[in-house]
Amino acid sequence: MAGRDGFQPCLMDTGAPVPMPNWERHLVIVTLAVHVMDVGLDLCVAVLFVAHAQWIFFLGAAGVIFWAWLVSSLYISFGGGAPAGDIDNDGMAERPSFLLNFAQVQIFAEAYRCIFYNGDTDYFHTLRLMEAILESAPNSLVQLYALVIWAVPGGILLENAASLLRLSVFCSFVSVGLGLAMWEQKVQFRTSSGYVAAVAIMRAFEIAARSATLAVFSGLTHPYGFFWSLAADYCIMLFLIVRHQSVQFTYGLCVALPLVLVSVEPLVWRREDHAVPKDSYYLVRVAEFVVMWTVIIHKQVATAEQEEASETSVLGCEALALFSMLGLFVTLPFVWRIARQHELCRDVADWSEEGAKEAMNNDALYSESDGSSGEFDRGHGDNDELPPE
Repeated sequence: MAGRDGFQPCLMDTGAPVPMPNWERHLVIVTLAVHVMDVGLDLCVAVLFVAHAQWIFFLGAAGVIFWAWLVSSLYISFGGGAPAGDIDNDGMAERPSFLLNFAQVQIFAEAYRCIFYNGDTDYFHTLRLMEAILESAPNSLVQLYALVIWAVPGGILLENAASLLRLSVFCSFVSVGLGLAMWEQKVQFRTSSGYVAAVAIMRAFEIAARSATLAVFSGLTHPYGFFWSLAADYCIMLFLIVRHQSVQFTYGLCVALPLVLVSVEPLVWRREDHAVPKDSYYLVRVAEFVVMWTVIIHKQVATAEQEEASETSVLGCEALALFSMLGLFVTLPFVWRIARQHELCRDVADWSEEGAKEAMNNDALYSESDGSSGEFDRGHGDNDELPPE
């Protein structure tokens, strides 16, 4: 497993990987089920757009799916680690071809290896994280945007379409929350299940608040608000990355893309190890939330004569945005406080080093887990880069 990129297995003093506990094996099953539902619903939504001749939305949804699958397959084929099932170099399985990787076969092979052969979950959760930030997060925005300006109530077919979109969006939120929470868990030597659950909920609130607010804002400023708002936020993220100078500029051009929707790095990393510090990131999010809602309220007053059906659809997304932002404000301080208490350096190479285990040493609060000291390489110095997101 030493040659695998992404999460690296945490080695104890004996040099042997920590065995995967039963609760984490069960979590792999749950996460795989969420992955299947999320990807399957995204494909169903793409077919729905074709059936109703909504070509712009189809190109957006299909483009996100194609991009996410292409990046993950390139990562697997040219830099993603050991073949599935290759436990202790016994040659059980060979690396799937590029086409099989593109068809999401590798993530199922990794899940099988984790569940039935007690393999570590690092690589599985790496692939899940890539799917979450590259496919689930952007598709939740595309689908909410379609829900606001197209699939409004008023007919049986559109009612069914709206229900499918809502289900797909919900699965995307769960997928993003789980993906980012498990990365948070994998970069720590010890962590509690309660902390992982809190991070998952907070991250789900974060992506829900961001996507729903952008969807309502874009719907009321259609057709140009959607692209201008994303472009403006990308420029802001890029400015913060250049100002912080934690990653190379070329890598910053790529990492700024997922940052438009969600902060992707673990909260337990030190401030200087983030591409964009969390305090700056969430301050920008609050400021953008206020600005967009000022525009939303102004636009709603100016378009008070719109049809009731359309109002109902917009009001639903508005309620989601406000509730999710409230949930983020409630959960973030608690998660932030715990993360600061157990702050970690992303460059710890060996948990057997002196002081490396001190960050997670409270047996009353933290249970044994299959931790790791590795993470996605983010373009620091001579580190290898993750393929563009």
